[in-house]
Amino acid sequence: MFTFLFSALQAAEQTSAPAKSAGMGAIGIFAQLLPFILIAIIFYFFIIRPQSKQRQLLKQMIDNINIGDKVITKGGIIGTISQILENSFIINLYDGSKLEILKNAVISMINDNQ
Repeated sequence: MFTFLFSALQAAEQTSAPAKSAGMGAIGIFAQLLPFILIAIIFYFFIIRPQSKQRQLLKQMIDNINIGDKVITKGGIIGTISQILENSFIINLYDGSKLEILKNAVISMINDNQ
């Protein structure tokens, strides 16, 4: 019984395959790819582009840090820049101790005017 069903499905598939492929042109392929293209565009404008802009602004901020600026690190440490090295900063903490941090550990600067 199952053999009969499988052979009937196979025969139906063979007869309908040329009809499907004949109607499937460039417009049909584009219509199938359109949702994926739209999703890719949405991801670019709502996720990838804003993150790259934010990364660029953070890099500019780190490049413009000077001695005496107050910074906050990713770990939540607040300190004042006392020395600028090639890949790191030396910061003075509130209690007077010094700490060396990597430049990419800085997430923001604190303005004393706030």
